[in-house]
Amino acid sequence: MIIKNMLCSVIAGSLALVTMNHAYGADELTDCSLRDVPFSSSMPAYDVVMRPKARAIVEKYYPGVLSKVPAWILSESMPSFSTLITLDQLLARMDINDDANAAAMREELAALPVTREDKVSRCARFDAEPVNFDLGDEPVQILIYQKINGYDHGESVTAATENLSKLAKEMGYGVSVSAKGSAFTPENLAEFDVVIWNNVSGDTLTLSQRRAFEDYMNNGGGFLGIHASAGDSVYFWDWYRDVLIGAQFIGHPGDDNWFQNASLDVTHHDTAVADGIPARWELNDEWYSFSESVSTKGYDIVMAIDESTYVPGKKLEMGKDHPLVWTHCIGDGRAMYSAIGHRKEVYQAEYNITLLKNGMKWTAGQGKDTCR
Repeated sequence: MIIKNMLCSVIAGSLALVTMNHAYGADELTDCSLRDVPFSSSMPAYDVVMRPKARAIVEKYYPGVLSKVPAWILSESMPSFSTLITLDQLLARMDINDDANAAAMREELAALPVTREDKVSRCARFDAEPVNFDLGDEPVQILIYQKINGYDHGESVTAATENLSKLAKEMGYGVSVSAKGSAFTPENLAEFDVVIWNNVSGDTLTLSQRRAFEDYMNNGGGFLGIHASAGDSVYFWDWYRDVLIGAQFIGHPGDDNWFQNASLDVTHHDTAVADGIPARWELNDEWYSFSESVSTKGYDIVMAIDESTYVPGKKLEMGKDHPLVWTHCIGDGRAMYSAIGHRKEVYQAEYNITLLKNGMKWTAGQGKDTCR
């Protein structure tokens, strides 16, 4: 368990209240990860097309193409899907080939000076305001983190928060909720046994916030990632993608096959995360595929999906080794990810509820400790 400094004022049995000390100036610079990098087609499309000079370069080589992009993809306000895809990926969606024009565009983008205004714009979607938590006296404290810069799962995020909070309270755990990346300080994280990433989408933490979370995990913290928290098509934080999650999301079925019934098979019991769940059960949801199975890294597969029971589509087939839920250790810390969770109804599904309760218990260090 993480050693906590007990606060003088506690609110027993209640959700913790998040308070902000002061407003952070809009023109202040945070240490966001891409603040100083040159313009390129491999950075988030948002950070190119929302800057007038960079946008003009794109339109010079591909006149009119940006006006044809659906408004929800190029939303100027957060969340914006254009933070989840690179400019290259955006142009590919518009059937733009990687041709001589693309090479010339990249060269001109790279030569464009990065001004202070550009840096402020890139960092504006990250948080710097101090966040304080008033914790109750429960022996286990959970932080539900749900900042969304990319794709907003809307009602599903709300349903997850409500049901996770209810489950935690039934287990005697304290719960705090925050949508601020600035909650990730060493002092704040030391108060929590597990941080649940609830459908977090898009890059949300600055470099210092990332370091705080990596240190937290390596020194005995807990992570429970849900669905979209591993559903971005590009990541700009290698540790998160390659270590904490372990694989890159590559897509899910769409159109008439977007939501399908499928059979899930329990494959692992050492952590007790699957206790109380049948060896095979069925659920209707959106089903993720990944670049590779995390079994190649030695992560413990808790549940896998049987591809013969739904239609993944040829490009998304992973074969017999298609994990959906897995656990592993990071230093002394415990990490678990579940790809289940697009539809709000799944947070009421009996065996998913069991999975989430067991997952909270294990990642909080209250279950069978397999990481020490």
